[in-house]
Amino acid sequence: MRFPIAALLTAGLVTVFAANAFAGRIFGDIKIDGKPIPEGVKVRVKGPAPASGAASADTTATDKFGSYKLMIKEEGKCVLTVVYDKQPLEIQVFSNKEATRYDLIIEKKDGKLTLRRK
Repeated sequence: MRFPIAALLTAGLVTVFAANAFAGRIFGDIKIDGKPIPEGVKVRVKGPAPASGAASADTTATDKFGSYKLMIKEEGKCVLTVVYDKQPLEIQVFSNKEATRYDLIIEKKDGKLTLRRK
């Protein structure tokens, strides 16, 4: 069976644009004092600003296991924010074409909450 060239080109373009729709997924678990943080804690990621407009962002909330999943369109350095106990805690992460796991730990240092990668 032979396919017309136009059909093959169309299929190729659809594949390329679909692959670029999201650069990657950022996911992981967040713990404090060795235990998962509570369900419903806000987590967001903001990607790098492309030359053509505003940066993409995604927001979610943790599940009962302290897990989160976010999608970001652009590749590169991003800022992930966890809003815990009404305090925004930030850490730099990187978005790739591949899914990237970021297991995080919230710690109290000198009376302040900090966020770090496990």
